[in-house]
Amino acid sequence: MLRRIPLGEMMNLRDLGGYPLPDGGHTAWRRFLRGDLPRGLREEDFQWLRDREITTVIDLRSGEEAARFPDPLAQAPGFSYHHVSMVGGERLPNLEKDVGRSYFEMLERRDAPAQVMRLIAQAPGGVLFHCMAGKDRTGCTAALLLSLAGVGRLDILADYQVTEVYIREMVRRMRRDRPEAPAFMGQSKVEYMEECLERLEEAHGSAEEYLRWLGLRAEELEALRNKLVQGA
Repeated sequence: MLRRIPLGEMMNLRDLGGYPLPDGGHTAWRRFLRGDLPRGLREEDFQWLRDREITTVIDLRSGEEAARFPDPLAQAPGFSYHHVSMVGGERLPNLEKDVGRSYFEMLERRDAPAQVMRLIAQAPGGVLFHCMAGKDRTGCTAALLLSLAGVGRLDILADYQVTEVYIREMVRRMRRDRPEAPAFMGQSKVEYMEECLERLEEAHGSAEEYLRWLGLRAEELEALRNKLVQGA
């Protein structure tokens, strides 16, 4: 099985399968793909997703991003596309020390995270969720899913951290175009996600209790777990 998937011109498309679980199992392959904006997809790429029944697409970008850079899967036959903006119009943090807190505050705006998790729970097959680079909004969504499954904290942080390697060329181009951008732009340090998850646990106790706080019902939580665990 491939962890990073070379689909079209995507840089950071990865499978959440294969992470060890406390009972000796592992997260299911080909159920959840986390990614950057789908780019350069050919018909064989669309068909690769269809063949694996990964046909629910959740676009976490803002309305402005989605309008400026359309997701080609939105109009592709056989896919169910959903746009759920995970941001509320705020700017990115100006200070590096605020990144983890900003992630937590994004998750505390209940409507969007609740909608995303419900869409995932109701999806008939696999799900591809993405933002622009597949780092912040996508990273928080992936961390929630892995936490609910029982994946260990180190694996969750590692899954987040590797993004900055895969988007390295994108960040270099952005720095050339925006030399005034913060030095931490494009980085995915473990400290960012670690702070977010610690704040989440302090406020809610666990990922499961957080999802209950969002309003997810017991059957929706069970559906998420069944999708996450290999063999369910």
